[in-house]
Amino acid sequence: MKPDKTSDIPLYIQIRDSLREEIRSGARSAGDRLPPVTVLAAEKSVTPATVRRALQDLSAEGLITSHVGRGTFVSSVAARAQPAAHPQESRPEAEPPSHEAIAAGNRLRANIARSLSDLLGLSQRPGIIAFTRGIGDPDTVERGTLTRLATRALESGEEIFWDYGDPRGLPSLRTAIADLYRARGLDVGADHVLVTSGSQQAIALVAQQAAETGARVLCETPCYGGVTSAFAAYGLWTEPIVRDDEGPSAAALVDDPRLENSYLYLCPVLHNPMGLDVSPARGALVSAWARRNGVTLVSDEVFRDLHAEGPEPASFLADPGPERAIVLGSLSKSFISGLRVGWLVSSEERVRELARIKKTMDLGCPPLMQGIAEAFIRDKDGLAAHRERVRAHYLALRDVTLASLESSMPQGVSWTRPAGGFQLWVTLPQGYSSVALYLRAIERGVAFLPGPMQDADGRFANSFRLCYGSLCAEEIRAGIKILGDATREFLASAPGDAGSGGLGYV
Repeated sequence: MKPDKTSDIPLYIQIRDSLREEIRSGARSAGDRLPPVTVLAAEKSVTPATVRRALQDLSAEGLITSHVGRGTFVSSVAARAQPAAHPQESRPEAEPPSHEAIAAGNRLRANIARSLSDLLGLSQRPGIIAFTRGIGDPDTVERGTLTRLATRALESGEEIFWDYGDPRGLPSLRTAIADLYRARGLDVGADHVLVTSGSQQAIALVAQQAAETGARVLCETPCYGGVTSAFAAYGLWTEPIVRDDEGPSAAALVDDPRLENSYLYLCPVLHNPMGLDVSPARGALVSAWARRNGVTLVSDEVFRDLHAEGPEPASFLADPGPERAIVLGSLSKSFISGLRVGWLVSSEERVRELARIKKTMDLGCPPLMQGIAEAFIRDKDGLAAHRERVRAHYLALRDVTLASLESSMPQGVSWTRPAGGFQLWVTLPQGYSSVALYLRAIERGVAFLPGPMQDADGRFANSFRLCYGSLCAEEIRAGIKILGDATREFLASAPGDAGSGGLGYV
């Protein structure tokens, strides 16, 4: 069937409905491979983007599944989705959200996020003690380190930096990164590594691949807002899974055949914004659930090098393994944010496919920055000393923060106790808005990140993120004293409805 271009019905809907009918009528059986997107587009005289939109809806319905490097197939669910022998006895299935509905929902989410982000402009006033910056303290890097590393990188010959290079990254850097994982007992080689411009580009690459294959995306919440924004930029809807102190909610990890080839983003180590680790039991539960349902875990581990107390959570590269895990790493949190060197580790097949997407973005990361990163990683003694220094530095600041909260915050306010890193999660009594508290605190000279900014739907109104990594001990004590006084005054009034954006009563 070729779509009718004179019809008022969008072309992708005509193609979607035609393919759906072929599947449900049995003309296409479970396991049948669909033609490539470019072939379908040529057959139907439309653009590949139109075909992808049609396939995205069919994937959301569970009728088709996509496998990187293999193609798109009619799923086993399709056989069970065919019309019943007695239609009058069948129960109608709920229609999945349309592309238009997803786009409208993402616009609403973006508008709320934009309005909340506008509040951060207030934290730029002179004299504000800002617990808002999610980056490390530059004083943890010894002066002259960058010059020394750049000199060492250039010693190998300037000619290696003259070309674009491999879009996967410098082979020597990928080998150095793989060695870091092998030192932790993980079977990782250079071909499992893709170098990216920070972990944010890694998330964007996964988002584009999910959009191309029509995959569902789940995301633990609260979470770093840049994650949901990256998926929304490719027209994807992130389905939230609320996180508790142990990890993604166990109650939400239900088996569903429609989850096959979907993604779950989570931050298992020093979670952003809560600062907590996934528990061993919850981590094992997540791994088993991912294996059973064919879900790929996008595990954001950029804070692992800052873990300072107790055992670190096991990597999902061990279980469920690289076929079902994409682990993100970076030097932005533990070393220099402006270096913009990050990476992802996954199966060789997935790395090749993501490298293809990456090549269309930037051809490759700046080679000189990669050379500096390699020099830093390969200096084993220097790397170990730096890790110990930053861990001790942030642990000391954490202790100052915890002690200040204990002495300054009124009864009824609680907070998490991270095992490292530079952020924690504060929770007010139910019914009190962190956005309203922010507006009070900013007038007194203190800023933080309200909870609704850490959720795509503006929830967690009574919580907020406190980042202490870029402040000194004196600033932390003074800022939390001011914040404690503002909170005590705020809680003296009765709580109210926080509303959709978490504003509450100012």
